[in-house]
Amino acid sequence: MKTRISAIIIIAALYFSSCHKEASVNPFAASTQGTQQLPSTTIVLNQDTAGKKADSTKGYICVKLGKDSINTDGLMISFNPKSTAAYSGAEDARFMQGFGMVSFSSLSSDNVPLSINTLPLASHGTTVKLVVNATKTGLYKLYITKIQAIPSNYDIWLMDKFKKDSLDFRHYPSYLFDMTADTNSYGSNRFTLVTRLHR
Repeated sequence: MKTRISAIIIIAALYFSSCHKEASVNPFAASTQGTQQLPSTTIVLNQDTAGKKADSTKGYICVKLGKDSINTDGLMISFNPKSTAAYSGAEDARFMQGFGMVSFSSLSSDNVPLSINTLPLASHGTTVKLVVNATKTGLYKLYITKIQAIPSNYDIWLMDKFKKDSLDFRHYPSYLFDMTADTNSYGSNRFTLVTRLHR
């Protein structure tokens, strides 16, 4: 059993390391006005999976929070039909708080902060809470760095409760926002990542 868990953790770590491979163009070199498509974002779609049932999908989404090209933190939302949305030491990686300017994690269904969050992809919709924090107020960016093997008939939405806004995150993979003194502008109650079958 320990060998199996170790193998899963090693594989997850390899996937997660692919999320941190920087693209050739710095996303922060682009204009910071409004929402834009980023030429540096790597979108990898496995078209062969588009016709399969949701419960057979295995893929992942890598997302980063950044203040600039140096101060960033990333996470992975991984989909596996045999996984559970609740925290599992065999499938997920707990978030470890660092000393950087920004910190970024997602929450399992039982509210455990995670850097790698593994759960099933549901056709009726999958919602994952994101946790954004920083040591200073100011302008920040959430952006997708990679989409791997998520069927193209699934929408990926970033929902902003604070601004009452939403973004088609698959086609517009960057979102600028302010963290202010208002406690609703950061933490775990502002952003969610939602995947759902396109209608």
